[in-house]
Amino acid sequence: MATKRIDPATAIRQLDRAFMSAAASKDAKALVNAFYTADAVLLPPNAPLVKGRSAIQAFFQGLLDAGATGVTLKTTKIDADGALAYGRGAYGFALPRPDGTAQRQVGKYIVVYRRQRDGSWRAVADIFNSDSPA
Repeated sequence: MATKRIDPATAIRQLDRAFMSAAASKDAKALVNAFYTADAVLLPPNAPLVKGRSAIQAFFQGLLDAGATGVTLKTTKIDADGALAYGRGAYGFALPRPDGTAQRQVGKYIVVYRRQRDGSWRAVADIFNSDSPA
């Protein structure tokens, strides 16, 4: 069976949309399965490395359960060479405060993607950090 080669920029923008859609649905499993490889690593701020889909799913489920809403990804730079690509961009989401108001979180990220055997692209390494002061 022939594999279909998908342009990395197109694929990464599709992955961003799938990520945001799954986050809006509070479906961490769909988010992780659509976006990450089985052996992916997530490098969140102020936390240890998170390895593998089930651990990444638990991380994002915790964030969604904490009330994260309005997740946005805006990949502004994409480059690829062979079977690897990266995307650099900005993220945002809101988290509820104890008083019931929402606090918008914003930051930046770099995601490394690898072309899969079927020609699709998935994230293998994802690091993000906040624009807020420590």
